[in-house]
Parts: sequence; structure tokens; C-alpha cells
Amino acid sequence: MTDKVLTEKFTGKVIRQIALNARRIVILCFIVAVVSSVWALTRTPRWGAWAAAIVPGSTSSSIFASAGALGLGDAMGGLAGLGSGMLPQPAGIDITLATQILGSRRVQERIILKYDLINRYRAVSMEKATKKFGERFSVSLSPEGVIFVTAEGSTRTEAAAMVNDIILFANEELSTLVTSRSRRSRIQTEYALTLAYDSLEASRNAMEEFRTRTGLIFPEQQASSMMDVMAAIESDMVSAGALLSGLSGNLSARSAMYAQASAQYRYLENALRVRSTAGDSLSIFPVIDSMPGYLREYEVLMVDIETRSTVYLYLRQELETLRIEESKESPTIEIIVPPTPEYLRAYPKRAVMVITYVFITLTLCIVWIVFLTWFRSVLDSPESGPFVKGILSEVKGQFRTGRRNNASEKK
Repeated sequence: MTDKVLTEKFTGKVIRQIALNARRIVILCFIVAVVSSVWALTRTPRWGAWAAAIVPGSTSSSIFASAGALGLGDAMGGLAGLGSGMLPQPAGIDITLATQILGSRRVQERIILKYDLINRYRAVSMEKATKKFGERFSVSLSPEGVIFVTAEGSTRTEAAAMVNDIILFANEELSTLVTSRSRRSRIQTEYALTLAYDSLEASRNAMEEFRTRTGLIFPEQQASSMMDVMAAIESDMVSAGALLSGLSGNLSARSAMYAQASAQYRYLENALRVRSTAGDSLSIFPVIDSMPGYLREYEVLMVDIETRSTVYLYLRQELETLRIEESKESPTIEIIVPPTPEYLRAYPKRAVMVITYVFITLTLCIVWIVFLTWFRSVLDSPESGPFVKGILSEVKGQFRTGRRNNASEKK
């Protein structure tokens, strides 16, 4: 009684049809398994790699880390303000900004251009290549504030290189995008330092031209040496004059000793006069009359050089200080787990693919059997069966009539 009732039910009819077509279903599933296996062998394999990174100096709670990864840092910051300390405070925009930069379009485009993924993906535009690369690349943020970066490449080495380049490009973008006060001050200081260096070089060139023109390398020392030389000449000239005066009382003007003393006195007098006025080619010192002007010009140049050197050194010290402050304020991504390739390939996973396709085929077969069983029950029903059969016959008749009309027109 129970078996008869079960066979008359719709469920029993479906089970019976499945049992009757079990062989066909198995053959079809086997064919699908073979075809999917062969198709998986023809696919280009892809390998995955991942890396873990952090933003030093930033911490993250679970709710705010998730909100930062989704770009909701401002909203959660307002929520924390309303909570008056009841909710954990976010770490600021550093980790949120780093996560957004890692997954930004600019970083993806740089990866696509570096590895020529447009041609490899056979994409017609950068938009298509970016969309396809987005399916093979991901950035996730853990509740503890650890950023995980994954990417897929044609080889294990390429996948690891992609992950490393993504983090490298993100750090470069962060160093460009961060517009903190220290960064703006550092940029202005670098510009001022360039101007100060150019000004200092101009002063040094002027000093070099002065030394070449005058021959004064150390003017103060050379002027002191010049005065010593002049004093020595004057002292010798006084001695020669005294000797000449003494000889004039005892010797005649035609005496050889008197002539020698007179010649020595005239030479010393001429040397003193020449070095005091015009100078000669044998002297290593400039004219004594021009020395005060040269010393004044040298003092002006020296003060200019010392002033500009002081400004340059101050700006150099200030620039180093600003760089240290900027490095403290600017977020940077530090790798804590280097890019590590996965042992198994990411695509194609043949076992999963075969099982999935066989399961889909089996499901479609069962759905088709259920539909056919229901449709046959509708046709066998005394209430709806004649109506459905009449509709089907009318539809078939229209198509047959159309074929006959086409045949008659051909005749």
C-alpha cells in the first residue's frame, strides 16, 4: 500500500526516472570530467604569492581596522568621538591611507605596465587589464593592523616580485602624497638650500677671480710680508746712505769703493720707489699703494662668503632636522613577512574544477529529469493534459503549415 502510494507520488516518479537514466547520467558525468580535465591541462597555470606588512607606529582595533580597509575611517572616527572613550580609538589615517594606496589604481597600472600585462591578458585597454588584474590581486587588513598583499603571476618568482613591487610602489606613492607640515617645510628648505648654494658658489667664484687678478692668496699675510720687505729695503738704504756719506769725506767721486756704495744706494732707492708706485715684473707683491684697496675688497668678499656659508650650513642642518621629522610623520609600509610563493598553483586547480563541473552536470541532469517528469504529469492530467496537447499541436501545425507553404511556393 505504501509502495503503491510512493510510486504514484511525484517524488517517486522522479526517483524512478533517475534510476532508469542512471547509466546515461554516469556516462555524461564521465564525459564532462574527461573534457574538463583536458581543458584544465590546456590552461596557462598561475602561481600565487603573499606578503605581510605593517605601518610602524600605528595600531588598529578590529572594528576600526575593518572600517579603514573599506575607506570608512572618518565615519568611525566620528563614532569614536561620540562614544567618549567607550569604543576603542582608531590609529589615525596612516594605516587606512596605506591600505588604500596599496589597492589604488595607480599602483595597479604601474604593475601592469612593468610586467606588460595588457598584451598577456589580451586586453584592449588599460581599463580591461586593470579589471582582470584586480581579480588576481588583493589587499586585506587584519584586525591586528597587519596588511596582507597577494598577487598571482605566471611563475612563483614573478608572483613574489609583483607583491614586492606593489609594496615598493605604494611606499613611493605615500612619499609623494603625504602633505604634512614637515614635508612642505622640507620642500621649501630644499629650494632655499639650492639658492643658498648657488649664491655661495657665486661668492667663491668672485673670490677666485680676485685672487687670480691680484695674485693675493692670503692678502693679510702677504701685506705683512710686503711691509717687512719694504722695511728691510729702507733699512738697507739707510745703511747704504750712511756708508756713502762716510766715504764722501775720505774718497773722491772717482774712487771704486765710492762708486760701489753710490750704486748700491741708488739701486735700493729705485727699488723702494718702484714698489711704492708702479711695481715691476720681478715682484711677487702688488704695489703698496693698491694694497689698502685690495684688502678692503678682500674683506668685503670674505664677509660675503662667511655670511653665505653660515646661511648654507644653517639650511643644511634645518633640512636634516625636517627630514627626520617627516620620516616620523609620514606613514611607511614595512614588510614583516617577505613575499612568499605558495606551494600549490592558484589556477587551474584541476581536482576542484573537475569536481565542480561534474557536480553542475549532475545537478542539471536531475533538474532536467524533474522538469520532464513534471511536464509528463501535466500531459497525463485529465484536466490540463488536453489543453496543453492542443496548444502544442497548434504550434506544430503552424510550423508545418509554414514549411508546406514554402514547399508549394518553390513548386
